[in-house]
Amino acid sequence: MEIRTLVTAISLCMSFLSLILLVTAIFTDHWYETDTRKHRVNCDQHGTDPNDQKSRLMPIYHLPLMDNGNPRRNLALMKPIHVGSREEELLENWRSILGMGILETECGRPLFSTYSGLWRKCYYLGIDQDIDSLISKGIAQRCTTVKYHFSQPIRLRNVPFNLTRTIQQDEWHLLHLRRITAGFLGMAAAVLLCGCIVASVSFFWEENLTQHVSGLLFLMAGIFCTISLCTYAASISYDLSRVPPFIYGLPADVDHGYSWSIFCAWVSLGLTVASGCLCTTYTFISRTKGSESKSTPDSSV
Repeated sequence: MEIRTLVTAISLCMSFLSLILLVTAIFTDHWYETDTRKHRVNCDQHGTDPNDQKSRLMPIYHLPLMDNGNPRRNLALMKPIHVGSREEELLENWRSILGMGILETECGRPLFSTYSGLWRKCYYLGIDQDIDSLISKGIAQRCTTVKYHFSQPIRLRNVPFNLTRTIQQDEWHLLHLRRITAGFLGMAAAVLLCGCIVASVSFFWEENLTQHVSGLLFLMAGIFCTISLCTYAASISYDLSRVPPFIYGLPADVDHGYSWSIFCAWVSLGLTVASGCLCTTYTFISRTKGSESKSTPDSSV
């Protein structure tokens, strides 16, 4: 009985620590990070056009692709758009942006270091003076909310129908991946909490049964957490491979990767699976030894 109590205590401690790490991962925003400092240095030193980097601070004016000779219409299309605007606003003026050639080169695209989580995507402050200036002036927002709800498809002007449909379908698929990630991660935290409660009850009532049930709950939480983390990795890869690449992709010299929040989630997954295997394995071994001890006196008689 003392060994069983020790096993339950160890598994309860691991599961409780796992729950803390999982909750920390859910409510922090450092799942994925991008570092554009190297990219900016390369553009400053080896850029083809020294005026490319000016677009980081100057507003982008939307001009028509071809001059049709109507000055009123041309002035109506000259709507300023600032760095930090929504992707939909860039896509709304797809044709004019391509006509200007601002985003056709990697150095002409305004890129800043960011970090993102399940709920927000934010710019780093204190790394790039340009984005610090834009945020202080109110041109760009430091943090934007990650969208989990479906909104009406945007109407893209001067964009082929097939390309518009592809963009909308990609946004729909990415929305589903985000929902799966957040949903299964929340289920994993809930099931893990239930497992901790059942493991705590095992100290006072039906230790054998409650230990087995808590082990199964820990393993179930591990399955949910695995699905969530794999889906998150798939959503990141899917987002970076979307079209158009000059908006969704990243240049080769931009450092990007997973950060410490997702590391907490993976450590939580390991502790959860370990505590679940410990509870279920010890219950199975104790039952096997109990059946052998009962069969031994019967055979001697």
